[in-house]
Amino acid sequence: MSFNRPMKQTKTRHEIEKRPARITKSVSLPKFIVSRLEQSIVQNPPSFNFNKQLAFFFLHLIAVRRFTDPECDEYFEGFVTLDAFLLEHYSYSYRKYFKYFTDWGIIEKRNYSTDKHRANSFRFIYDSNEDYTAFVEVDLSNLKKLKNFEVFEKFNGKPEKCPHLVKWFYEGLSIEYETAIAEAQTEEHFLKRQSYLLGIEKIKNKEYWFTRNSKSDNRLHTPLTNLAKKIRPNLRFRGQKLANFDIRCSQPYFLVVLIEEMYTSVHTLMFENVKDILYTKGFQEEYNRIKSWILKDDFYTKMAEELFNGEEILLERTEWSGKGKTKEMKKVIYDNERELTKKLILRLFYIDTNSHQYKHDKDFKKFDTKFPQFSALLKELKRENYKDLSRILQNKEAYCILDIITQRLTQIYPKMPLFTIHDSILTTERWAERTNLGTLIQTMMLEANGVKPQINS
Repeated sequence: MSFNRPMKQTKTRHEIEKRPARITKSVSLPKFIVSRLEQSIVQNPPSFNFNKQLAFFFLHLIAVRRFTDPECDEYFEGFVTLDAFLLEHYSYSYRKYFKYFTDWGIIEKRNYSTDKHRANSFRFIYDSNEDYTAFVEVDLSNLKKLKNFEVFEKFNGKPEKCPHLVKWFYEGLSIEYETAIAEAQTEEHFLKRQSYLLGIEKIKNKEYWFTRNSKSDNRLHTPLTNLAKKIRPNLRFRGQKLANFDIRCSQPYFLVVLIEEMYTSVHTLMFENVKDILYTKGFQEEYNRIKSWILKDDFYTKMAEELFNGEEILLERTEWSGKGKTKEMKKVIYDNERELTKKLILRLFYIDTNSHQYKHDKDFKKFDTKFPQFSALLKELKRENYKDLSRILQNKEAYCILDIITQRLTQIYPKMPLFTIHDSILTTERWAERTNLGTLIQTMMLEANGVKPQINS
Protein backbone atom coordinates (compact mmCIF):
# COMPACT_ATOMS: atom_id res chain seq x y z
CA MET A 1 0.00 0.00 0.00
CA SER A 2 1.31 3.46 -0.88
CA PHE A 3 1.30 6.02 1.90
CA ASN A 4 2.07 8.94 -0.41
CA ARG A 5 -1.32 9.20 -2.07
CA PRO A 6 -3.15 12.54 -1.77
CA MET A 7 -5.13 12.80 1.42
CA LYS A 8 -8.88 12.87 1.07
CA GLN A 9 -10.22 16.32 1.85
CA THR A 10 -11.91 16.25 5.23
CA LYS A 11 -13.73 19.16 6.79
CA THR A 12 -14.56 20.08 10.34
CA ARG A 13 -18.03 21.01 11.54
CA HIS A 14 -17.11 24.60 10.60
CA GLU A 15 -16.40 23.55 6.99
CA ILE A 16 -12.69 24.27 7.30
CA GLU A 17 -10.54 21.75 5.48
CA LYS A 18 -8.43 19.56 7.72
CA ARG A 19 -4.82 19.16 6.77
CA PRO A 20 -2.48 16.36 7.79
CA ALA A 21 -0.70 16.76 11.10
CA ARG A 22 2.48 18.57 10.08
CA ILE A 23 5.23 17.77 12.57
CA THR A 24 8.99 17.74 12.83
CA LYS A 25 10.61 14.30 12.95
CA SER A 26 11.24 14.68 16.68
CA VAL A 27 9.43 16.60 19.41
CA SER A 28 10.18 17.52 23.00
CA LEU A 29 8.13 16.02 25.81
CA PRO A 30 8.50 16.12 29.59
CA LYS A 31 10.84 13.29 30.56
CA PHE A 32 8.54 12.01 33.30
CA ILE A 33 5.68 11.54 30.81
CA VAL A 34 7.89 9.62 28.37
CA SER A 35 9.21 7.40 31.16
CA ARG A 36 5.76 6.79 32.56
CA LEU A 37 4.36 5.68 29.20
CA GLU A 38 7.32 3.40 28.47
CA GLN A 39 7.05 1.79 31.90
CA SER A 40 3.32 1.33 31.48
CA ILE A 41 3.76 -0.38 28.11
CA VAL A 42 6.04 -2.95 29.77
CA GLN A 43 3.95 -3.43 32.90
CA ASN A 44 0.51 -3.09 31.29
CA PRO A 45 0.78 -4.12 27.61
CA PRO A 46 -1.96 -2.47 25.52
CA SER A 47 -4.70 -4.83 24.39
CA PHE A 48 -5.09 -3.15 20.96
CA ASN A 49 -2.88 -2.44 17.95
CA PHE A 50 -0.72 0.12 19.75
CA ASN A 51 1.61 2.51 17.91
CA LYS A 52 4.00 4.05 20.45
CA GLN A 53 4.90 7.00 18.23
CA LEU A 54 1.23 7.78 17.69
CA ALA A 55 0.78 7.64 21.47
CA PHE A 56 3.60 10.14 21.92
CA PHE A 57 2.01 12.35 19.28
CA PHE A 58 -1.27 12.45 21.23
CA LEU A 59 0.60 13.33 24.43
CA HIS A 60 2.49 15.99 22.47
CA LEU A 61 -0.86 17.58 21.52
CA ILE A 62 -1.61 18.11 25.20
CA ALA A 63 1.82 19.63 25.80
CA VAL A 64 1.65 21.90 22.75
CA ARG A 65 -1.87 23.05 23.52
CA ARG A 66 -0.64 24.18 26.92
CA PHE A 67 2.29 26.01 25.40
CA THR A 68 0.02 27.70 22.84
CA ASP A 69 -2.09 29.15 25.64
CA PRO A 70 -0.15 29.19 28.94
CA GLU A 71 -3.06 30.99 30.62
CA CYS A 72 -5.03 27.75 30.53
CA ASP A 73 -2.62 26.38 33.13
CA GLU A 74 -3.26 29.12 35.62
CA TYR A 75 -7.01 29.38 35.20
CA PHE A 76 -8.01 25.86 34.14
CA GLU A 77 -5.57 23.89 36.31
CA GLY A 78 -3.64 22.56 33.33
CA PHE A 79 -6.64 20.99 31.57
CA VAL A 80 -6.71 21.53 27.82
CA THR A 81 -9.39 20.66 25.30
CA LEU A 82 -8.66 18.62 22.18
CA ASP A 83 -11.01 18.60 19.21
CA ALA A 84 -12.53 15.12 18.92
CA PHE A 85 -13.05 15.58 15.17
CA LEU A 86 -9.34 16.26 14.65
CA LEU A 87 -8.28 13.39 16.90
CA GLU A 88 -10.47 11.05 14.90
CA HIS A 89 -8.98 12.48 11.73
CA TYR A 90 -5.51 11.46 12.91
CA SER A 91 -6.63 8.01 14.05
CA TYR A 92 -10.00 6.33 14.44
CA SER A 93 -8.50 4.54 17.46
CA TYR A 94 -7.74 7.70 19.39
CA ARG A 95 -10.30 6.84 22.09
CA LYS A 96 -8.42 3.61 22.88
CA TYR A 97 -5.20 5.56 23.35
CA PHE A 98 -6.75 8.14 25.63
CA LYS A 99 -8.52 5.45 27.67
CA TYR A 100 -5.18 3.68 28.05
CA PHE A 101 -3.55 6.94 29.18
CA THR A 102 -6.23 7.55 31.80
CA ASP A 103 -6.49 3.91 32.94
CA TRP A 104 -2.80 3.74 33.75
CA GLY A 105 -2.24 7.13 35.34
CA ILE A 106 -0.51 9.01 32.54
CA ILE A 107 -3.16 11.70 32.10
CA GLU A 108 -6.47 12.54 33.71
CA LYS A 109 -9.69 13.52 31.98
CA ARG A 110 -12.27 16.10 32.92
CA ASN A 111 -15.55 15.06 31.33
CA TYR A 112 -17.82 17.10 29.13
CA SER A 113 -20.35 19.12 31.09
CA THR A 114 -23.43 20.77 29.59
CA ASP A 115 -24.13 22.58 32.87
CA LYS A 116 -20.71 24.24 32.89
CA HIS A 117 -20.52 24.52 29.08
CA ARG A 118 -17.29 22.54 29.20
CA ALA A 119 -15.81 20.15 26.62
CA ASN A 120 -13.73 17.05 27.39
CA SER A 121 -10.30 18.13 28.55
CA PHE A 122 -7.07 16.48 29.62
CA ARG A 123 -3.93 17.16 31.65
CA PHE A 124 -0.78 15.33 32.71
CA ILE A 125 -0.78 13.72 36.14
CA TYR A 126 2.05 15.08 38.27
CA ASP A 127 3.82 13.30 41.10
CA SER A 128 5.77 15.31 43.66
CA ASN A 129 8.62 12.79 43.48
CA GLU A 130 9.29 13.39 39.79
CA ASP A 131 11.55 15.93 38.07
CA TYR A 132 9.41 18.23 35.93
CA THR A 133 12.21 20.37 34.55
CA ALA A 134 13.74 17.68 32.33
CA PHE A 135 12.67 17.18 28.71
CA VAL A 136 13.62 14.59 26.10
CA GLU A 137 13.34 14.45 22.34
CA VAL A 138 11.04 11.74 21.00
CA ASP A 139 11.42 10.38 17.48
CA LEU A 140 8.16 10.53 15.49
CA SER A 141 9.61 10.01 12.02
CA ASN A 142 7.74 6.72 11.41
CA LEU A 143 4.41 8.54 11.52
CA LYS A 144 5.07 9.50 7.90
CA LYS A 145 3.79 6.01 7.06
CA LEU A 146 0.32 7.03 8.22
CA LYS A 147 -1.80 8.87 5.68
CA ASN A 148 -2.80 11.80 7.89
CA PHE A 149 0.72 12.83 8.89
CA GLU A 150 3.45 14.83 7.21
CA VAL A 151 6.85 14.60 8.88
CA PHE A 152 9.43 17.27 8.09
CA GLU A 153 13.11 17.75 8.78
CA LYS A 154 12.18 21.42 8.93
CA PHE A 155 9.26 23.55 7.77
CA ASN A 156 9.87 25.95 4.91
CA GLY A 157 6.81 28.12 5.51
CA LYS A 158 5.69 28.03 1.87
CA PRO A 159 2.12 26.93 2.63
CA GLU A 160 1.81 30.03 4.80
CA LYS A 161 3.29 32.26 2.06
CA CYS A 162 5.78 33.87 4.43
CA PRO A 163 9.12 32.34 3.37
CA HIS A 164 10.75 35.76 3.72
CA LEU A 165 10.18 35.47 7.48
CA VAL A 166 10.29 31.74 8.09
CA LYS A 167 13.77 31.27 6.60
CA TRP A 168 15.42 33.29 9.39
CA PHE A 169 14.43 30.73 12.01
CA TYR A 170 16.89 28.30 10.45
CA GLU A 171 19.64 30.79 9.71
CA GLY A 172 20.66 31.69 13.22
CA LEU A 173 17.78 31.93 15.72
CA SER A 174 18.70 30.63 19.17
CA ILE A 175 17.95 31.21 22.82
CA GLU A 176 20.19 31.83 25.82
CA TYR A 177 19.15 28.52 27.29
CA GLU A 178 20.41 28.66 30.88
CA THR A 179 19.34 32.27 31.36
CA ALA A 180 15.91 31.57 29.88
CA ILE A 181 15.45 28.54 32.15
CA ALA A 182 16.38 30.62 35.18
CA GLU A 183 13.87 33.28 34.15
CA ALA A 184 11.15 30.67 33.65
CA GLN A 185 11.83 29.26 37.11
CA THR A 186 10.88 32.61 38.64
CA GLU A 187 7.26 32.04 37.57
CA GLU A 188 5.39 31.17 40.76
CA HIS A 189 2.57 29.17 39.18
CA PHE A 190 3.79 25.61 38.65
CA LEU A 191 1.78 24.68 35.57
CA LYS A 192 2.42 27.99 33.86
CA ARG A 193 6.12 27.55 34.57
CA GLN A 194 6.01 24.17 32.83
CA SER A 195 4.62 25.82 29.69
CA TYR A 196 7.49 28.33 29.70
CA LEU A 197 10.04 25.53 30.02
CA LEU A 198 8.51 23.62 27.12
CA GLY A 199 8.58 26.72 24.91
CA ILE A 200 12.27 27.23 25.65
CA GLU A 201 13.00 23.58 24.91
CA LYS A 202 11.28 23.70 21.55
CA ILE A 203 13.24 26.74 20.39
CA LYS A 204 16.51 25.20 21.58
CA ASN A 205 15.73 22.02 19.59
CA LYS A 206 14.44 23.98 16.57
CA GLU A 207 10.98 22.40 16.72
CA TYR A 208 9.40 25.12 14.64
CA TRP A 209 5.94 25.35 13.15
CA PHE A 210 4.29 28.02 11.04
CA THR A 211 0.58 28.45 10.42
CA ARG A 212 -1.48 31.14 8.78
CA ASN A 213 -5.21 30.81 8.17
CA SER A 214 -6.90 33.42 6.00
CA LYS A 215 -10.30 32.16 7.21
CA SER A 216 -9.57 33.27 10.77
CA ASP A 217 -7.11 35.98 11.88
CA ASN A 218 -4.66 35.58 8.94
CA ARG A 219 -1.78 36.07 11.37
CA LEU A 220 1.46 34.12 11.16
CA HIS A 221 1.68 31.86 14.21
CA THR A 222 5.12 30.58 15.18
CA PRO A 223 6.86 29.41 18.37
CA LEU A 224 7.74 33.07 19.01
CA THR A 225 4.11 34.18 19.14
CA ASN A 226 3.51 31.73 22.01
CA LEU A 227 6.73 32.43 23.90
CA ALA A 228 6.12 34.30 27.16
CA LYS A 229 7.12 37.98 27.11
CA LYS A 230 9.46 37.52 30.05
CA ILE A 231 11.39 34.87 28.06
CA ARG A 232 11.67 36.77 24.76
CA PRO A 233 14.65 38.98 25.82
CA ASN A 234 16.73 35.77 25.79
CA LEU A 235 16.26 35.26 22.04
CA ARG A 236 19.34 35.71 19.86
CA PHE A 237 20.16 35.74 16.16
CA ARG A 238 23.71 34.58 15.51
CA GLY A 239 24.55 35.59 19.04
CA GLN A 240 23.09 39.10 18.77
CA LYS A 241 20.23 40.46 20.86
CA LEU A 242 16.95 41.25 19.15
CA ALA A 243 15.25 44.64 19.10
CA ASN A 244 11.47 44.71 19.10
CA PHE A 245 9.22 47.30 17.42
CA ASP A 246 5.48 47.06 17.92
CA ILE A 247 2.50 49.20 16.98
CA ARG A 248 1.19 51.04 20.01
CA CYS A 249 -2.52 50.26 20.51
CA SER A 250 -2.48 48.04 17.44
CA GLN A 251 -6.17 47.09 17.30
CA PRO A 252 -7.42 50.65 17.96
CA TYR A 253 -4.95 51.89 15.33
CA PHE A 254 -6.33 49.53 12.71
CA LEU A 255 -9.85 50.59 13.69
CA VAL A 256 -8.79 54.13 12.73
CA VAL A 257 -7.44 52.74 9.44
CA LEU A 258 -10.79 51.02 8.83
CA ILE A 259 -12.82 54.16 9.58
CA GLU A 260 -10.61 56.30 7.34
CA GLU A 261 -11.21 53.80 4.54
CA MET A 262 -14.94 53.99 5.18
CA TYR A 263 -14.99 57.72 4.55
CA THR A 264 -13.56 57.15 1.07
CA SER A 265 -15.42 53.96 0.14
CA VAL A 266 -18.74 53.85 1.97
CA HIS A 267 -20.57 52.71 -1.17
CA THR A 268 -18.55 49.48 -1.23
CA LEU A 269 -19.20 48.49 2.38
CA MET A 270 -21.26 45.49 3.35
CA PHE A 271 -22.53 47.47 6.35
CA GLU A 272 -25.48 49.38 4.89
CA ASN A 273 -26.18 51.74 7.78
CA VAL A 274 -22.60 52.77 8.54
CA LYS A 275 -22.75 55.95 6.48
CA ASP A 276 -25.73 57.17 8.53
CA ILE A 277 -23.42 57.19 11.57
CA LEU A 278 -20.15 58.32 9.98
CA TYR A 279 -21.41 61.71 8.83
CA THR A 280 -23.24 62.75 11.99
CA LYS A 281 -21.73 65.65 13.90
CA GLY A 282 -21.83 63.67 17.13
CA PHE A 283 -19.82 60.77 15.72
CA GLN A 284 -17.21 63.00 14.12
CA GLU A 285 -16.65 64.85 17.39
CA GLU A 286 -16.24 61.61 19.33
CA TYR A 287 -14.09 60.01 16.64
CA ASN A 288 -11.71 62.96 16.33
CA ARG A 289 -11.00 62.82 20.07
CA ILE A 290 -10.45 59.06 20.05
CA LYS A 291 -8.37 59.20 16.88
CA SER A 292 -6.10 61.87 18.38
CA TRP A 293 -5.57 59.78 21.52
CA ILE A 294 -4.67 56.71 19.45
CA LEU A 295 -2.27 58.42 17.05
CA LYS A 296 -0.70 61.08 19.26
CA ASP A 297 -1.24 60.29 22.94
CA ASP A 298 -1.50 57.46 25.45
CA PHE A 299 -4.87 56.19 24.32
CA TYR A 300 -5.67 53.89 27.24
CA THR A 301 -4.69 56.47 29.86
CA LYS A 302 -6.83 59.13 28.19
CA MET A 303 -9.75 56.72 27.89
CA ALA A 304 -9.41 55.70 31.55
CA GLU A 305 -9.52 59.38 32.59
CA GLU A 306 -12.62 59.93 30.46
CA LEU A 307 -14.51 56.83 31.60
CA PHE A 308 -13.76 56.89 35.31
CA ASN A 309 -13.08 60.60 35.83
CA GLY A 310 -11.09 60.11 39.03
CA GLU A 311 -13.68 57.91 40.74
CA GLU A 312 -12.42 54.95 42.74
CA ILE A 313 -12.87 51.69 40.87
CA LEU A 314 -12.28 48.06 41.77
CA LEU A 315 -9.15 46.64 40.19
CA GLU A 316 -10.09 43.09 41.21
CA ARG A 317 -12.66 41.64 38.84
CA THR A 318 -14.32 38.31 38.15
CA GLU A 319 -14.38 37.68 34.40
CA TRP A 320 -14.99 34.96 31.87
CA SER A 321 -11.83 33.39 30.47
CA GLY A 322 -11.35 30.94 27.62
CA LYS A 323 -13.26 30.29 24.43
CA GLY A 324 -16.42 28.45 23.55
CA LYS A 325 -17.06 25.47 25.81
CA THR A 326 -13.82 26.05 27.73
CA LYS A 327 -15.07 29.29 29.27
CA GLU A 328 -14.87 29.59 33.03
CA MET A 329 -15.03 32.43 35.53
CA LYS A 330 -11.73 33.63 36.98
CA LYS A 331 -10.49 36.41 39.22
CA VAL A 332 -8.27 39.07 37.68
CA ILE A 333 -6.39 41.80 39.53
CA TYR A 334 -5.34 44.72 37.35
CA ASP A 335 -2.30 46.82 38.19
CA ASN A 336 -4.02 50.12 37.48
CA GLU A 337 -6.93 51.80 35.72
CA ARG A 338 -5.02 51.96 32.45
CA GLU A 339 -4.62 48.17 32.29
CA LEU A 340 -8.29 47.70 33.18
CA THR A 341 -9.29 50.14 30.44
CA LYS A 342 -7.07 48.41 27.89
CA LYS A 343 -8.83 45.11 28.57
CA LEU A 344 -12.21 46.86 28.42
CA ILE A 345 -11.52 48.35 24.98
CA LEU A 346 -10.27 45.08 23.55
CA ARG A 347 -13.33 43.30 24.93
CA LEU A 348 -15.47 45.89 23.13
CA PHE A 349 -13.99 44.67 19.84
CA TYR A 350 -14.69 41.02 20.60
CA ILE A 351 -17.89 40.86 22.64
CA ASP A 352 -21.39 40.24 21.35
CA THR A 353 -23.14 43.55 22.05
CA ASN A 354 -26.51 41.75 22.14
CA SER A 355 -25.37 39.46 24.94
CA HIS A 356 -26.54 39.61 28.55
CA GLN A 357 -22.92 40.05 29.60
CA TYR A 358 -22.55 43.23 27.55
CA LYS A 359 -25.90 44.75 28.48
CA HIS A 360 -25.32 44.31 32.23
CA ASP A 361 -21.68 45.35 32.41
CA LYS A 362 -21.23 48.70 34.21
CA ASP A 363 -18.01 49.53 32.37
CA PHE A 364 -19.60 49.02 28.94
CA LYS A 365 -22.50 51.22 30.04
CA LYS A 366 -20.00 53.96 30.89
CA PHE A 367 -18.54 53.72 27.39
CA ASP A 368 -22.00 53.80 25.79
CA THR A 369 -22.83 56.91 27.80
CA LYS A 370 -19.57 58.76 27.10
CA PHE A 371 -19.33 57.80 23.42
CA PRO A 372 -22.87 56.94 22.19
CA GLN A 373 -22.20 57.51 18.49
CA PHE A 374 -18.87 55.68 18.44
CA SER A 375 -20.50 52.81 20.35
CA ALA A 376 -23.28 52.75 17.76
CA LEU A 377 -20.68 52.34 15.00
CA LEU A 378 -19.04 49.39 16.75
CA LYS A 379 -22.44 47.72 17.13
CA GLU A 380 -23.26 48.32 13.47
CA LEU A 381 -19.96 46.77 12.38
CA LYS A 382 -20.90 43.67 14.37
CA ARG A 383 -24.56 43.57 13.39
CA GLU A 384 -24.35 40.52 11.10
CA ASN A 385 -21.86 38.65 13.27
CA TYR A 386 -20.24 39.99 16.43
CA LYS A 387 -16.94 38.39 15.35
CA ASP A 388 -16.76 40.42 12.13
CA LEU A 389 -15.05 43.46 13.63
CA SER A 390 -12.24 41.59 15.38
CA ARG A 391 -11.60 39.51 12.26
CA ILE A 392 -11.42 42.59 10.07
CA LEU A 393 -8.96 44.31 12.39
CA GLN A 394 -6.76 41.24 12.80
CA ASN A 395 -6.74 40.64 9.05
CA LYS A 396 -5.79 44.27 8.40
CA GLU A 397 -2.96 44.01 10.90
CA ALA A 398 -1.72 40.70 9.44
CA TYR A 399 -1.86 41.94 5.84
CA CYS A 400 -0.06 45.16 6.75
CA ILE A 401 2.74 43.54 8.76
CA LEU A 402 3.24 40.33 6.77
CA ASP A 403 2.41 41.29 3.20
CA ILE A 404 3.41 44.95 3.04
CA ILE A 405 5.88 46.13 5.69
CA THR A 406 8.11 43.06 6.10
CA GLN A 407 7.98 42.36 2.35
CA ARG A 408 9.20 45.88 1.62
CA LEU A 409 11.88 45.67 4.28
CA THR A 410 13.08 42.41 2.75
CA GLN A 411 13.30 44.02 -0.68
CA ILE A 412 15.29 46.98 0.62
CA TYR A 413 17.50 45.05 3.07
CA PRO A 414 17.56 41.39 1.93
CA LYS A 415 20.22 40.50 4.52
CA MET A 416 18.31 41.91 7.49
CA PRO A 417 16.84 39.09 9.64
CA LEU A 418 13.16 39.64 10.40
CA PHE A 419 10.77 37.99 12.83
CA THR A 420 7.20 38.92 13.70
CA ILE A 421 4.99 38.48 16.74
CA HIS A 422 1.63 39.65 15.38
CA ASP A 423 1.90 43.47 15.55
CA SER A 424 5.63 43.39 16.37
CA ILE A 425 8.66 43.27 14.10
CA LEU A 426 12.01 42.07 15.43
CA THR A 427 15.52 42.23 14.09
CA THR A 428 19.01 42.42 15.59
CA GLU A 429 19.96 45.55 17.50
CA ARG A 430 22.67 46.27 14.91
CA TRP A 431 20.23 46.20 12.00
CA ALA A 432 17.64 48.21 13.95
CA GLU A 433 20.16 50.99 14.59
CA ARG A 434 21.57 50.88 11.07
CA THR A 435 18.17 51.26 9.39
CA ASN A 436 16.47 53.49 12.01
CA LEU A 437 13.83 50.79 11.87
CA GLY A 438 11.16 52.35 14.09
CA THR A 439 10.94 55.49 11.97
CA LEU A 440 11.09 53.43 8.78
CA ILE A 441 8.15 51.28 9.88
CA GLN A 442 6.15 54.42 10.70
CA THR A 443 6.84 55.87 7.25
CA MET A 444 5.88 52.66 5.48
CA MET A 445 2.66 52.32 7.47
CA LEU A 446 1.73 55.93 6.75
CA GLU A 447 2.17 55.23 3.03
CA ALA A 448 0.20 51.98 3.25
CA ASN A 449 -2.66 53.09 5.51
CA GLY A 450 -2.85 56.86 5.28
CA VAL A 451 -2.34 57.33 9.03
CA LYS A 452 0.90 57.10 11.01
CA PRO A 453 0.98 54.88 14.08
CA GLN A 454 3.02 55.30 17.23
CA ILE A 455 5.78 52.70 17.54
CA ASN A 456 7.06 51.20 20.77
CA SER A 457 10.64 49.96 20.91
